[in-house]
Amino acid sequence: MDKVKKVIKKLLGTKNIERISILRRKRALRKSFNIDNKLYSKHSSIFYKDTYSKLESEITLRYHSIEKGFLHSSIRYRFGKTKVEELLNYLKFKEVEIHIHDIHVQSAILNLCVYYELHSKNNIDISDYFRQDEYEQLKRKLVINAQPVKYHTSSDYFNYKLSNFDQFSRSRCSVRDFTGEKIPIETIQQVVELANQAPTVCNRQGISVNLIDNKEKIDDILSLQGGLRGYSDSLSQLIVLTSDRSYFYSIGERYQLYIDGGIYLMNLLYALHYNEIAACPAHWGMPNEADVKVQKIIGLNESEKVICLIAIGKPVSNFKTTLSLRRPYNENFKVVD
Repeated sequence: MDKVKKVIKKLLGTKNIERISILRRKRALRKSFNIDNKLYSKHSSIFYKDTYSKLESEITLRYHSIEKGFLHSSIRYRFGKTKVEELLNYLKFKEVEIHIHDIHVQSAILNLCVYYELHSKNNIDISDYFRQDEYEQLKRKLVINAQPVKYHTSSDYFNYKLSNFDQFSRSRCSVRDFTGEKIPIETIQQVVELANQAPTVCNRQGISVNLIDNKEKIDDILSLQGGLRGYSDSLSQLIVLTSDRSYFYSIGERYQLYIDGGIYLMNLLYALHYNEIAACPAHWGMPNEADVKVQKIIGLNESEKVICLIAIGKPVSNFKTTLSLRRPYNENFKVVD
């Protein structure tokens, strides 16, 4: 076998053999991405909403939008009309009725009930898209007792920073109301030093924390993302978390940059909370064109992929965060024999 390889190498030459090897790997990578594309097209809710998981995802997206609407100090009545209509429709699906006690379905019902009650209390007519009989039906199905928002003060929000991990991790929420006062660079450096303890594949550490404190650049980046609309005026610092493709070498690692980036992101959020810095991660599920624009705005390399935006700052004296109930373990834990 070694003799055959030597003969082939002699006939083709080292450079040609390397070219053939590269072509094979490119074909294999293209095939892997094609399979990924088919699976994502089939199982995401982009094209079809034909399973409970897809419906649950759509429900969560919409109720969280309404939930965020309750955070504003001055609530705009009849906000989220389209989201309310869509939620009411999704909750009528038979697949959803079967899972009526699941936490996301219950959260949707809770938000709709509070939404209706808010408008009713203030004599705002919403019967053109949310009728009283629909509200009454939902109210009968509601089994959780809570409000869509939680109330905090800047003095009590960080009370559990030195507590056990159970209390510490549960105390962190996404904060959107900032004073506008900048966090000292030295403090953020300490945060990054702590966040750098996050594990990465083979300890490659291909994650970068890019701090933006130029207001014009912050506004340009946030205009691409849109998730912090209504809260950006008092935002004076933004982190753009990136993962560098240059650190990955195999076809099987084609998505490892997101895994490493996600692990680092959670460690960064905990490090910020520990250092008494409020934060709100803003997801970056954006098209490639948005990545290119951010690369130009802050001078990223083409190899760097934006993982997440994180708004940071000091919280105002009194603020609200969304309830954002988490699943109980029986909804996403199973023992495989």
